[in-house]
Amino acid sequence: MPASALTESVGTAVIAGTEALLAHRRDDGAFVFGAHHASPLNTAGALTALHFADPEGSAETIERGVTWLCETQRDDGGWAMRGVPTEPLTTALAAAALHLLAPRRAVSAVHAARARFDELGGSGAVPEPAMTALIRQFHTFAGLPHEGAQRRLPLELLLFPGLSRRLLSLRLPIYASQALAQSAHRRRGPAGRALDRLARPRALAIVHDAYEREGATGGFSTDPWLTGLICLGLARSGQAPGLVRAAARWLRSAANPDGSWDLMPLDVTWTNFATAALIEAGHADDPQLIGTREMLQRHQQPEPFDALGCPAGYWGFSSPRSWPMALETAESSAILLKLPGGADDRHVRAGLGWLTATQDAAGSWSLAVRNSKPGGFGPCPQMTAKVVGALLDSGAGADDSRVAKAVRWLLGRQRPDGSFEAMWYRGGTPGTAAALEALSRAGRTGEHHRAAARARDWLLRTRHPDGSWSTGEGTRPGTVEETAWALRGLLAAGLSPADPALAAAARWLVDAQRADGGWTPGPVNEYVRGCARYADDGIAAGLALRALAHYRSAEAAEATGAAGPTGTSPGTTGTPGTTGTPGTTGTPGTTGTPGTTGTPGIGGTPGIGEGGRK
Repeated sequence: MPASALTESVGTAVIAGTEALLAHRRDDGAFVFGAHHASPLNTAGALTALHFADPEGSAETIERGVTWLCETQRDDGGWAMRGVPTEPLTTALAAAALHLLAPRRAVSAVHAARARFDELGGSGAVPEPAMTALIRQFHTFAGLPHEGAQRRLPLELLLFPGLSRRLLSLRLPIYASQALAQSAHRRRGPAGRALDRLARPRALAIVHDAYEREGATGGFSTDPWLTGLICLGLARSGQAPGLVRAAARWLRSAANPDGSWDLMPLDVTWTNFATAALIEAGHADDPQLIGTREMLQRHQQPEPFDALGCPAGYWGFSSPRSWPMALETAESSAILLKLPGGADDRHVRAGLGWLTATQDAAGSWSLAVRNSKPGGFGPCPQMTAKVVGALLDSGAGADDSRVAKAVRWLLGRQRPDGSFEAMWYRGGTPGTAAALEALSRAGRTGEHHRAAARARDWLLRTRHPDGSWSTGEGTRPGTVEETAWALRGLLAAGLSPADPALAAAARWLVDAQRADGGWTPGPVNEYVRGCARYADDGIAAGLALRALAHYRSAEAAEATGAAGPTGTSPGTTGTPGTTGTPGTTGTPGTTGTPGTTGTPGIGGTPGIGEGGRK
């Protein structure tokens, strides 16, 4: 496709993608993509919880759920969400639920599921220790054999609030309920029983705090998975019967007519992805986004989450009473800042204040609780890079102490191959693209520039021959999301849109667009980290539109000789010449990669451009 034809096709795709996104805008301003989110993992968890919490009152709901699980079992014997390869965690929990609730009716389904679980590698294929323990627990309930002994959850850990928050983060209410259940069934000596009696009020207070701050609906963060696990633990503990009844009612009300349960709604997440894309496409002043701005403002949390030690001012992913998420807080703050009136928006100030207060001592950001332990919900390079972008958008410079600390931390988390991790997305592409953008905008030293160059080179090295990106390892096919992340990250690093790699990526995204203007998602989003994934239409559409709109803007800027929306522009590793990217040997490209002054890097040292918009 000639360059002029590609330019025209990108413009057409942006228009169609914009119209498709706006069609998903709800009357309250939120963008909602709710189709095909039925989750066998959530269904297995909710069914097991209802069995222990209220089997008689939930009999019809349980019957429909059992039928749904049996009918949606795959030919290979396993389960996972639509568009996701069969997963060991989901398969193990679904098999346990069926054996517990319908041992005769589902005998063949359970047999096939257990065989498939073994083929997938059994518990050894589940990378999260907490999820391995959960498999053992569910199999114990169902009377199924399992590998290893059930580990003890020390209730006394909750007597140390700061430590338990840092170790458990958002899992704290789940842990409290499950540890209560364990303390009711495990035999302990006099000292152990005394510790349990001492810690039990603290555990109940943690769960009640989460319950009451959400309006005592019975649901927890509008998430069937969280609600099911908390309900299950409390039901087995014999504690808080009123809360158990409320959680069971909520689970029944959240069940789909076909017997399944969906993932949690992602109202804020979907709205962030859609609005960021529309802003990039030139619609910041669109009157249709006035309601969206107001929706995001309403969803900011005005009260602290005391159980987690989190101050007010954050956003979560779903309801107006959602749990704290640094990623959504960074993205919502950055979006509101770019909408009309953003510079004076108190919600932006509160969001940035929350992020400032929760920055880890090392300079990173964890999901919710400051200084969370690494792994699980701990420090994340992609999330840290996103916060850096929000701070830069707000006017913070590269010398700002928050930004400088975050950049130093990112340097220490770069893998030897140049890539970075992302907590809530698979593989290396999303984390590397986000870190590359942050380093390109906030990098000041040669060390920063070299790290950006390694990240850029990793992205260029891992693209597929067809122009797409995937995880960066193996032979998985490219996805819309990973290709969009890579394209945007490379543009932010200063590569010309005329670069063959970037042009091929834009062409691939254009060709992948559906007739309805949307894009088909890939299994890239983590629901339970490393254990359960999902594909999401809203995330795919938002990422693709934003990348193509950014590509269109970069083309227009280059055509007029204006400074592109990039920051630091690292030199390539020996691709001198027509793309305008200087080589590491000091031979600049013929056109140069412009910073704000249009000065190319000398001898592979990047030119310093103005920090552009996120």
